[in-house]
Amino acid sequence: MKAIEKRILLEEVESVLIHKDENVTLTLVVSVTMSILFVLFLFIPKIYLSSHIYKTSVSLEKLSKEYLSLQNENIILKNKIVILKYNNGVTH
Repeated sequence: MKAIEKRILLEEVESVLIHKDENVTLTLVVSVTMSILFVLFLFIPKIYLSSHIYKTSVSLEKLSKEYLSLQNENIILKNKIVILKYNNGVTH
């Protein structure tokens, strides 16, 4: 490329990069911002509630498993007590 062609190309690139878009106005920016805030206002509570419900269900599931485990352990201990009472009664 010759120097003149480089200079012309550089001027065209600068004109494209520096070109201001007249379609973007303050009204458009405000309306887009308000739309985004409205959508966030609608969806943030749903996201929070979904997260809270999930955490609560995980906690309840953990407690339910512990409860069932303790019930089974209680049954086993009651059986051991009955066996000990029987053995104690037979030996005395």
